[in-house]
Amino acid sequence: MKQKKVISLPTNEGKVYRQILAFMNFMLNLTPQERDVLAEVIKLDNEYEALPPEKRGKFILSTDMRKEIRDSLNIEEKQFNVILSRLKSTKKSFMGKPIIDDNNIIHPELKFKPDQDGFRFEVNFVMTTVSTPAPVKQFTEELEEQMVEQQEEENKFIEEQLWTPAPEPITNPTEYKHDAAQAPVLEEEDWDISITPPNE
Repeated sequence: MKQKKVISLPTNEGKVYRQILAFMNFMLNLTPQERDVLAEVIKLDNEYEALPPEKRGKFILSTDMRKEIRDSLNIEEKQFNVILSRLKSTKKSFMGKPIIDDNNIIHPELKFKPDQDGFRFEVNFVMTTVSTPAPVKQFTEELEEQMVEQQEEENKFIEEQLWTPAPEPITNPTEYKHDAAQAPVLEEEDWDISITPPNE
């Protein structure tokens, strides 16, 4: 990696978590409200880091703390619950794990903690070879190919019919060399036969 670009951005304690999540959003794919809620949860997780993880998770998302987060973000309770359930669902995962698990514990890779100097966020884009899949044929292309194949088969059949030599004429075998129509007719003999009906 020959080239390196460093960008310094102004921030403060109120927006640094949102800024970090905004940079990471190409991996998280969160809505702005989801990022705002997650930023507040991460901030509270840092503030109460003295507590054990499971107790901290229960405390951060307790009824009172939820109300505090809602008030600071100006979000209705129903909407807040929907956002929180999405952050806990498998659909919103990060590196194969939920962003917030069932015990309200934040994903370990999202537990960043800025200090008084701010936070350094570094991304390395590593070049990899990508195998391009075979192009998928569109339905119209497949249909066109089938029509061309069918037309070729029909043309071949027509050519075979046109160019097939005519069959040889049928000739009588040698034993039938005489024409029966030319044979002489024998004279008919009269036979004196009478039939008498039986007596009744």
